[in-house]
Amino acid sequence: MESHFHMMTGMGKRKVITGKKEDLEQKRIDFLTELCHQMQNPVVTTTPLAPVCTVTVKDAVEAFLKQYELTVSHQTFLGEKTNTNNISRIMGDMLVTDVTFDDFKNFVNVISKGKGGNPAAPKTARNHIITFKKVMMCCQKKRWISADDYELITSDVKIPTYVTDGGHEEKVKEKKSLTCTEAREVLEALKSNRRYYLVARILFLTGMRPQEFFALEKKELVQDEGYINIRQALVKQDKAKGAERTFDVGTTKNRGSRRKVPATERVFHYINELEKFLVADGSRKKSIPAGNENMIIVDRNGNLIDEHAFEVNMVRYLQRNGDCKRFTLGMPRHFYQDQLDILGANVNDVEKAVGHVIDTVAEKHYKVNEEYVRRLAPYIEQLGTMLENAEKAV
Repeated sequence: MESHFHMMTGMGKRKVITGKKEDLEQKRIDFLTELCHQMQNPVVTTTPLAPVCTVTVKDAVEAFLKQYELTVSHQTFLGEKTNTNNISRIMGDMLVTDVTFDDFKNFVNVISKGKGGNPAAPKTARNHIITFKKVMMCCQKKRWISADDYELITSDVKIPTYVTDGGHEEKVKEKKSLTCTEAREVLEALKSNRRYYLVARILFLTGMRPQEFFALEKKELVQDEGYINIRQALVKQDKAKGAERTFDVGTTKNRGSRRKVPATERVFHYINELEKFLVADGSRKKSIPAGNENMIIVDRNGNLIDEHAFEVNMVRYLQRNGDCKRFTLGMPRHFYQDQLDILGANVNDVEKAVGHVIDTVAEKHYKVNEEYVRRLAPYIEQLGTMLENAEKAV
């Protein structure tokens, strides 16, 4: 049995009713009655409203750091935390859903102004931009903002030209660079302090980061094959306000930092001389009860070196006893790279030796193996000779 009817919209409909003949008429009446009720009381469906996001930028920063800390070394995390502290300070109370391109641009401008009337370094501004984008990407992944929101907020933000055109990077490079003559003057000024002198000699000829050398253990010296294993680094520990600064042995700066550092016989000679000095002044004996007897260098009490205090005291010593360019423990590393490049060493070999991650197209064709240790050895020996005879410097 078929029943034809029209909806209120004018659209025709057909309903087929089946069953016993004596029941068909009643079924038809029941169907039409139900249909009439539905038309008189239509069901209104509404789309539920999305919950209002109450997450602030400060909350987003904390969520980002909680995940980020597990994926990087502690030293890298501390650097990122410095950037996120500024994000929280400037934008922390804003809701992530209210952040706009203009807010991000204003944040970059505030950071770029720097302190004391001096513009920030381009690297500082770039790092803050990168960190902010990471925080916003965390918000997107947690569905606090959409992909379109992320793109609109973060795209095309540029560093002010007064920062990029200020020549800051060139000035920093000039400040950190040393010629062979200047390096020789530093070493001459340090000669009367055996501890400082030997540390500087070793750093000049290995390009190690200070925190890598201060965390070096005797078992990592492979003199027969001419290299030193770098597997760990000194890491500053978090401390309560007012507490003493402490250091401990932890992970290296990045994956490229775990490497073999080429070392000539001259380098091992200086390390042996350093050991003799530690024995003579009693530092090595004190290091045994402190559990540091296997460390290449310890302080006068046998403890791990406080990198900050070591550098400050060395700089003050040079100011009192020498007439040379202002020196920091990071400068030998730049000197090592610059001089090996001048001498004609392979750029990728040098990058690998100092622990840089090679992220260029050339890496696909550059085989990272122990051959770079052998190839760099004659250049390092030549560099050692140049430091002994500064007048031969290139």
